[in-house]
Amino acid sequence: MDNLIYFPSDRIQTPDSEIKRFIDFVKQLSELNEDIRFEDHYWKGEVNFVKMGISSKDRLPENLLHHSILEFAKAYVKYQRINSKLKTQDTILSIRAIEQIFLDRNSEVDLTKLVIADFDLAAENAKKNYKASSAYHVGRQLKILLDFLRQIKVLALPEWKNPLKKPADKSIVLDEESEEHRESKLPDEDAIFALADIFSRKDSELSDRDIFVTSAVGLLLAAPERASELFFLKQNCIHQEEAQTLSKSSLGLTVDGSNSETVFGIRWYAQKNFGYDIKYIPGVMIPTVQLAIKRLKKISEKARLFASLLENSDKFPRHELCPEVSDEQLLTKKQVLQALGFDESNYSDTTTARTSGNQFLAVRGLERKNNIYSLNDLNELIRSRLPEGFPYVPFQVGAGIEIKWSEALFCCFANQFHTQKPTVTTELWMPHINTLNEGLSSTKKKKKGRHELANVQSIFQRWGYGDYSVTTHQFRHLLNTIANTNGMDSMLLAKWSGRADMKQNRVYDHTSVEDRNFSLIEMQKNEVGTVDTDSTYTFQIATPRTLQELNTKTTLSMHTTEFGLCTHSYIDEPCLKYRNCLNCTEHVCIKGDDEKKKRLQDRLRKEKILWAKDKEAVSKNVTGSTVWLHTRELTIKRCEQLIALLDDPNILDGTPLSLPPSEHVTHLDLAYQKAGRKRIPIIENTQRKKLEEQSGLHDSLSLDLWS
Repeated sequence: MDNLIYFPSDRIQTPDSEIKRFIDFVKQLSELNEDIRFEDHYWKGEVNFVKMGISSKDRLPENLLHHSILEFAKAYVKYQRINSKLKTQDTILSIRAIEQIFLDRNSEVDLTKLVIADFDLAAENAKKNYKASSAYHVGRQLKILLDFLRQIKVLALPEWKNPLKKPADKSIVLDEESEEHRESKLPDEDAIFALADIFSRKDSELSDRDIFVTSAVGLLLAAPERASELFFLKQNCIHQEEAQTLSKSSLGLTVDGSNSETVFGIRWYAQKNFGYDIKYIPGVMIPTVQLAIKRLKKISEKARLFASLLENSDKFPRHELCPEVSDEQLLTKKQVLQALGFDESNYSDTTTARTSGNQFLAVRGLERKNNIYSLNDLNELIRSRLPEGFPYVPFQVGAGIEIKWSEALFCCFANQFHTQKPTVTTELWMPHINTLNEGLSSTKKKKKGRHELANVQSIFQRWGYGDYSVTTHQFRHLLNTIANTNGMDSMLLAKWSGRADMKQNRVYDHTSVEDRNFSLIEMQKNEVGTVDTDSTYTFQIATPRTLQELNTKTTLSMHTTEFGLCTHSYIDEPCLKYRNCLNCTEHVCIKGDDEKKKRLQDRLRKEKILWAKDKEAVSKNVTGSTVWLHTRELTIKRCEQLIALLDDPNILDGTPLSLPPSEHVTHLDLAYQKAGRKRIPIIENTQRKKLEEQSGLHDSLSLDLWS
């Protein structure tokens, strides 16, 4: 591709002539790809030159940009794509915005008459018609356009600044809207369980389409790949090796006492110039990945074999339905159908089979007669209907990748996933990302020429799970969040995700506020110093709104209670156990505080009195009394345990003491259940779990008392 820079003429030129000179200059440059001609109004794989608000799929002439700006628009987006590497879908935004403003008051667009107010109006219009992030993006492109027009001396206007502020990054703001954003980026946990249930069924219970969807999801849950990269996988994509103990850490594995361990990985082809790379599979996902690959190889086996026959010989590819005759022998109509992969056994009666067979031949331009065609003739027909670029798969993305049909893991036959049409075993086809998305959510496709939705059911609908819906990219967000929650290094995370810029990691980080607060507390414990109990408490009010503030060395607030201290962070949420401190895991009692121990003893005495009344209420079958009795018994037990710990002479004064959790259900869980809200997966912080286990070992004496 050319890499030439346009310079305005030194001679005195009118702005109009300078625009024409620029357009003529760009026309001489190489096209962006071989499918594009400058005269076309739709550039395949790049951009559609339609007005603002019109779908990029629209091809109606009346929705094109006005003729007075159309040629400049083509030249501008092409030039910026070549020299500044700006995406054509981005640069066209400013052209559309300016066109709309100009045509509101004029019959044509004259770029030489633009004024600063036009750019202000265009930005304001974008603010009304787009969401905040998109509007800001339009404003950026408007500035780039104005700077370019000033550079080529078409306009002599002062500097202009985008008036639209960049919206706050929802991944770092702690408010309700950002929590909704987090929820939308992560998959529904119930939907994942539904997919797992379907995946666990026997092969005989699953259709090829079910195997495709569930196996693809299994692979996406093993490594944070883009769904489009699934289809770059080869059938021999599994990598297996013996990892020595010394090298385990470099592979992201836990180092143990064994000398070696068999590790598994997948050879992924990542976009953005990463090429092939081995992504090692977490141990828990190895059985899933192995089964997914095994199933995908099985459903693609016949198609890959057929492709191999075509690749390795010029003769007719003799598949399992092909009649056993010589290549030159003239065939009957039935033999022609068999040779082309039409299987009459798929039909319940001969009449339907005959009608469908006639239609099958007519679509391929063949006569419905005997003794006209031989296998040599049909060989030419089959090869003429092969996908473009055969023997290589024609990917729309992934520039430079070459995979033969015979080695592609997702190689299939035409109609192989169709519920009504029979599979054509002489025509190759490969599913794509839209095929997978249609399998994971209710269809948005419409019937040709109608406004009715197509009769395409998601895998959840086919298996009776209702209208669950997930997107392929949510799995990528989920794995990145799990990695972030458990402290994966930013550079390693970017490499694992096939990401060119480490700064993009934060877009995929949806770590909960609770886990971020936990990291903050641990940092403070390590830096402030410790007493004999490995616990340190400092006091300061913290009211952050963003994660940047939260990640500063600001300690969390704490307040005194009737019996000790409350360590709950109100940054997370309000107190879930108001006036029920004794049954809360965030409440601690300090050994040596005699006044508060006295209060505990007094509380125990009162609770035992109330327990007797609760027992009496249960005997009289009073409504709700059983629940109160259970709660009372739990409170009494925990009160006795705390008093025993506070009286233990083996525990040093000043030691903070707390008891194990008594329950795990939160108000949030109950509210979600009542509202029917989506439940995002619980992402476990393994580092936190280890620290909690270590802290549990610390109070071995108190554990004896609890038991």
